[in-house]
Amino acid sequence: MTKNRFLLKVITLGLVLLLALTGCNKYNQETTTKETEKGNTETPAKSQGSGNPDVFNFATNQDIPHLDPHGTAANTSFRVTYMLYDRLVTYDGTDTEVKPQLAEKWDISEDGLTYTFYLNKEAKFHDGTPVTAEAVKYSFTRAIEVGKSAAGQFDGVINKDSFEIVDDHTIKIKLEKPFAPFIKTLGTVYANIVNPKLADNNGNDLGQTYLADKDMGSGPFVLDSWNRGQVLVLKANENYWGEVPKLKTVNIKIVNEPSTARLMLEKGEIDQIDDTMLSPDVMKQMEGTDGIEIVKSPGYQIDDISINMEKKPLDNVKVRQALAHAVNYDSINNDILLGAGKRIGGIIPEGMFGYNPDQTMYDYDLEKAKALLKEAGLEKGFDLEILISENNEVRKNIAVMLQSDFKKIGINLKIKTLAWPTFLETVTSGGHQLALAAWTPDYADPDYNLWYFAHSSSKGPGFNLAFYDNKKVDDLLVEGRKTVDEGRRDEIYKEVQKIMSEEVPYIFPAQRLVQAAKRTWVKGYEINPMNTWYVPFQKMTKE
Repeated sequence: MTKNRFLLKVITLGLVLLLALTGCNKYNQETTTKETEKGNTETPAKSQGSGNPDVFNFATNQDIPHLDPHGTAANTSFRVTYMLYDRLVTYDGTDTEVKPQLAEKWDISEDGLTYTFYLNKEAKFHDGTPVTAEAVKYSFTRAIEVGKSAAGQFDGVINKDSFEIVDDHTIKIKLEKPFAPFIKTLGTVYANIVNPKLADNNGNDLGQTYLADKDMGSGPFVLDSWNRGQVLVLKANENYWGEVPKLKTVNIKIVNEPSTARLMLEKGEIDQIDDTMLSPDVMKQMEGTDGIEIVKSPGYQIDDISINMEKKPLDNVKVRQALAHAVNYDSINNDILLGAGKRIGGIIPEGMFGYNPDQTMYDYDLEKAKALLKEAGLEKGFDLEILISENNEVRKNIAVMLQSDFKKIGINLKIKTLAWPTFLETVTSGGHQLALAAWTPDYADPDYNLWYFAHSSSKGPGFNLAFYDNKKVDDLLVEGRKTVDEGRRDEIYKEVQKIMSEEVPYIFPAQRLVQAAKRTWVKGYEINPMNTWYVPFQKMTKE
């Protein structure tokens, strides 16, 4: 998802979506109103937090699938698990460089294979037990054994025998081969450190069922309650080993209708709205509203259309190229996104290392699209279905535009809207033809985006929602992982993007400008270009 992780980053995948191709995407009246028909229940005034600096209300219309950090590719889950868990290193603020977290410092051997981490001796899990080297080993080996989204990040890099415990607070991790972005990967949600006591509740799925709605972390917040489809409540970890959050309660509310969330924000009943929830035209309308601030920042979020290459006739490259020529990119960016998006030819965003400005860009050319379909023997047209996640006006508008333009080349496009968890489950299991979502990387390296979108090992749950399988691309991506020469890595990733632009497993309508609506009393909110859905509740205050 955002696959804005489909899709796997949804995927993913949210992807997205939240989803905006991210893997991700989603989305009364007075304080006491209830709308049970829509699964949206407003809480009493006391918990609304208006004027209360201790209580923060965040609105989203994207539901949360589950909370196991090693088993989900949904950005809606990441937003929560980043608050519940800590990592060896972390990302903070608006830059894309890692900073110490559980690891106070680290050493890297000259051959680039052995990393030694020195842990903060004050760090404790929420139950009071120390965070030790054993916990680090347990967490990484569990992620590998679970074998879902997190495993793809470490595939061929580390294995269950990669860990050497030096003492309680020192651990060595030996890589199978050099992996240039290894430290960057450790700041992602997949590298969250889980309390080894989870093993007491393994069941038959390594504790995935148990951890789906529970918290076994050491982070700045603890999970207080979760009324699925309505509200998830976080409480400040008053015994946090780091800086204790100023916000004592964070209510993540599921508000199905964007118009309802906007009204609640204007009334002061909520403090901030998910950046994927309001369309650009609504954002523009809200600018200048008393008490409201629209925060804007460049982002790495990319909208994507996954083309399931295992479904006929989408296995034909001419058909995929025809679809790429039938997308009105300028209209999407200018008329739907109102300038809050720009053309992009691949999954590596402009501004990130490895971006290829010279890859093929498909012009909006209906005659060329018709000619390609004729070459494919499909000049009479055919039916297609595109999946989108519910309560995302932008995705809905894009899908409607696609439907109109595809009809001009003889394709009858059906739009199917699903709840975010169902969307994610469907696309990661390959139950789609086309899927519209969004993706944001968790670390600023092309390996992250391309491994999940293009490597054959990432098909489905790994967020390769095109089910793309190209041996040359696989080999190049493996080489890119083990090569430490940044010049060679740049060449590799540009070549991969060129191959993908010719084979069209995905169509990329836009790279987004991030916009988020909040009350002016909210302080400390920052947008990271990678994790645009990430809200740093632990640093934020209300004044």
